[in-house]
Amino acid sequence: MKRMIPFLIALICFILVILEGILAKIDLPFVKDEWIIVSHFLFLFLLYVTIFFEKETTYYAISLSIIFSFIIDIVYTDVIGVYVFAYTAVLYAVRGLMKVLQTNFIIALLMTILGVVATDILLFFLYNIIQVHDDSWDMFWQHRLIPTSIWNILFGVLIYLIFAKKLTKWSYIKFERSD
Repeated sequence: MKRMIPFLIALICFILVILEGILAKIDLPFVKDEWIIVSHFLFLFLLYVTIFFEKETTYYAISLSIIFSFIIDIVYTDVIGVYVFAYTAVLYAVRGLMKVLQTNFIIALLMTILGVVATDILLFFLYNIIQVHDDSWDMFWQHRLIPTSIWNILFGVLIYLIFAKKLTKWSYIKFERSD
């Protein structure tokens, strides 16, 4: 079991990447026409891997972020490297913050909110820098940032409920239990 845990986490990441693509094709009934909702399910799961699974000397979330966000860039976007940079940079920042913060629901929710907002803003600025789009800041925060943040925070709470205890248990099995 100890050696299978990283592969199990990678499998969950793969499933979440596929789920992001499926939900991108579905028109949700509560979404206004001018809203743009982007699912960051992979990022949210890796955020919780960072919070509940990682130790100071391991970099599973960062490694998986590079691999699977590269897949997102190849399959779902026109520019390669934007999601790789955004996801990895924000996860690295959260990793640094978690060295001084305790692990509990409130901190996890705060990191979810900060992480999703920071990721989406970073993606917006990167796309503006490389001139993929020329959306204004007002249009971005009203039509994309707020709906995307609410959608991902709700899904982040769901991921927390499903995976927080499992990731903590897997961390204990992987790093502390002697087999």
